[in-house]
Amino acid sequence: MAEIRLYRPGDETALSILLRRTLLEVNASHCPADEIEWLYNRYTPEMVAEIASGGHTYVMTEGETIVGTGTVVETGEAECEIIAAFLLPEAIGRGLGRKLFTALESDALCVNARRIWLTSSENALDFYEKTGWQYVYGYRQRGGELHLLEMEKRK
Repeated sequence: MAEIRLYRPGDETALSILLRRTLLEVNASHCPADEIEWLYNRYTPEMVAEIASGGHTYVMTEGETIVGTGTVVETGEAECEIIAAFLLPEAIGRGLGRKLFTALESDALCVNARRIWLTSSENALDFYEKTGWQYVYGYRQRGGELHLLEMEKRK
């Protein structure tokens, strides 16, 4: 059974491995190689610890194994962003994403926000649509320099 807790110092190496592995095994089939390389190089243990220090990072475990993560950061007045939300490849499709996002969206920063946003790869599109997320720039419009979709929920 999956449990969710807050990040603890020492989690950064396992989270870095999770993020990088998912990028290579799941996202690489939907994103250009240079983008995967940029993201892969970004998610070092040091960067994971830095991300955790700037927001509320949640860690999903099954027993001793970390199977998912995501971070909520404040991005403006009454606005927050969910970043670095990933599941291990073998955890995808088991309902764990919904459980993780229930925890992320229940975070105080999200509860108090009028707008919650995130960027998504195309392979996670169905998940986000099914859980109430909408495109900011219309259907299948890409935002920013990377091939990521900007999505949001508004209250």
